[in-house]
Amino acid sequence: MKRPDIVEEARSWLGTPYHHQAALKGVGCDCIGLLRGVYETFLTPLNVDINYSPHWHFHRVEEVLYAHACQYAEEIPLESAYIGDVLLFGFGTGPAAHAGIVASADTIIHAYAEIGKVAETRLSDKWLSRRRFAFRFPGLED
Repeated sequence: MKRPDIVEEARSWLGTPYHHQAALKGVGCDCIGLLRGVYETFLTPLNVDINYSPHWHFHRVEEVLYAHACQYAEEIPLESAYIGDVLLFGFGTGPAAHAGIVASADTIIHAYAEIGKVAETRLSDKWLSRRRFAFRFPGLED
């Protein structure tokens, strides 16, 4: 699998409505569902049972999303993130609670409740300041 393949697959999810805990292209997904869908296109199905409320990160300090990402992808330095890599974002002082796929030098693809769908958005200063962790899909070729 190559970086453009990941981005192409992620872009095929664009417009999918935001739906908490879903992972069905064209039907509904959240940020984790988008990652699961893209991951499972190229790799084995994930055996993950993550039951989380929409606002779980307001009530916890544990890095739950980070811990799950560590099981399925290789952590890389934030400054090394490139197209096809995954970024985890945090809001305030809480744990990482959002994820997106780097689509270009200055855009990410993510399912974001405030947008209401999967979208490719600018990796603005707001998003850059919220980056917490970066990951690379296993077996990714440059």
